[in-house]
Amino acid sequence: MPFDKGHEKLGGRKPNTPNKVTQSIRALLNAELPEDALGKLWLKYLYNKDLAIAFEAFKLANQYMFGRPAASPINEEDSPQHMGPQFDLSQIHTRHVPYVPVNEEPNRGDK
Repeated sequence: MPFDKGHEKLGGRKPNTPNKVTQSIRALLNAELPEDALGKLWLKYLYNKDLAIAFEAFKLANQYMFGRPAASPINEEDSPQHMGPQFDLSQIHTRHVPYVPVNEEPNRGDK
């Protein structure tokens, strides 16, 4: 059956239905890792002496608090305002001149 734009939904989960696997994993983690232990682990990694570990923990914490950032700007005003100058380099003629160091003579092949 080809896809027709605007057709009714025929399969899959209903809208806003949570994933059962995600729910079971979340329930298991909540049972095995109480909030106070989870808080201690976050502090351990956020204030780690290794800056790479601390920064990765910071990025992960931000994703949990604010959600994953959008791949592209959502609003037009958030997109980059200036892309820099655009040059058409195809019209510049170049020729290759072999490099010969100053202290050496070119090899002419006639010796």
